[in-house]
Amino acid sequence: MHSSLLEFAEPAREEHHYAYAETPVGVVTLTRSPSESRSPDALANKHEDWKLLLNGESRMTIREIAAPGYPARSRLRTGVDATICGAPCQIRAGGSLRPSKRFFEAKFSDSSKIGIHSNGINIELEGPDGYTLGKRTGGQWNIDAQESPEFFTVCLFEIGDFDYFLASPLLTLF
Repeated sequence: MHSSLLEFAEPAREEHHYAYAETPVGVVTLTRSPSESRSPDALANKHEDWKLLLNGESRMTIREIAAPGYPARSRLRTGVDATICGAPCQIRAGGSLRPSKRFFEAKFSDSSKIGIHSNGINIELEGPDGYTLGKRTGGQWNIDAQESPEFFTVCLFEIGDFDYFLASPLLTLF
């Protein structure tokens, strides 16, 4: 992580690189900035625009999300608009007591979707055709989709620390 955890959790005051991840195809960087939308809701709730850059080139934008942690989780429950590799989509996530109802997904305008869900002790990446494209085992992802919407969905999931949605809500009590 490029910035301190405290700085990472605070709302963005200006465009700034907040985190990065080393990947086989290069460095993925999270850039956060105050939302371009100036609506009363966006101002009151400190909405932000996020960008994922691959080697300095913007590949994914997420509009009107919020600071990492609870504010971002709240926005993802209702869905946020995004663009992945030039394709518009909506990113949503949900948690539940039932493991089958826990998800993190990017739904595209042609109704295809890319999903991340838990499967026992593994976390799986499901492609638009419904087949498993990759797995995370022991904190390490094994996927073949390089520089694709699936790749950037996984990057957002990891850099944004959205494992929360796939864990049992009972774990938050302890």
